[in-house]
Amino acid sequence: ITSKYTYAEHVFPIVRDRCGACHFPGGPAPMSLLSYKDAVPWAESIREQLTTEAMPPWFVEATGPVMKGGHSLLNRELDVLVTWASGGTPEGDPSKIPPATPPSTDWATGKPDHVFDLPEVALAPGTIEQKKEFSVATGFTRDTWVRGADALPSERSMVRSVTVTVDGGPLLAAWVPGEAMAPVPSGTAFKVPANAVLKVAVHYRKNWQDEQVAKADRTRIGLYATDEPISGTGITTLRVTETITLTAPVRILAIRPLLNQPLDAISVEATLPSGRKVSLLNLRAARPGWARRYWL
Repeated sequence: ITSKYTYAEHVFPIVRDRCGACHFPGGPAPMSLLSYKDAVPWAESIREQLTTEAMPPWFVEATGPVMKGGHSLLNRELDVLVTWASGGTPEGDPSKIPPATPPSTDWATGKPDHVFDLPEVALAPGTIEQKKEFSVATGFTRDTWVRGADALPSERSMVRSVTVTVDGGPLLAAWVPGEAMAPVPSGTAFKVPANAVLKVAVHYRKNWQDEQVAKADRTRIGLYATDEPISGTGITTLRVTETITLTAPVRILAIRPLLNQPLDAISVEATLPSGRKVSLLNLRAARPGWARRYWL
């Protein structure tokens, strides 16, 4: 034993607060880290994932523009976890570990104003992955303004991502496990027209331990209503390949890179009419499995 840090006193509080949204029993991560018995067999993997910056899956460059809802570890937290994982993984006093709290099965940001149930999707034994698209009629009789959308899987171990888009309109949600819904900034909102149809894309994938186990999920989509913005203008989504020229002033709220392969670096930059360049987003070691939306 060379580590001065123990699981009970030093490691558990970090993994509970920083990793527990995914690494809990039955969660989307392939292992729980919320007990010493569960965490210690993965010590070498923990060290490797942290030192290669594969985990936590937050790819924003620390020296670039600040994004909301960061998931990176503090240097002190990183030191504790790596030192413990490579220094003999001492347990410490088990009595100092608080009782396990079951993860919430309810909406993370409170009850939505409108809820839509998707059809159940089952993955048979041997079926590891499936992508499904659904069309959901809102039934709205008038234009509705929303501040955000969220997803609530019934089987969290098999849902990897959920996107919710108004057919012909904006992207309402880019849900990934362990990430709370980001409500839009004050004074803005998404417009969902009367009789709108939602296009919902869900990526299902089992953990490797469950490959030969039957799993089924029925995800729910929630919309959170808000007042119409004073401007009367809703948030729009622009798709950019390499460059786009804007013909009027805009307020850029968020950026969502769509990746089909890992990339060492991604940068998004605006060139103002004056010629001055403004950095909007810098990512490093980004992976396609985490196609989240980054809010400025």
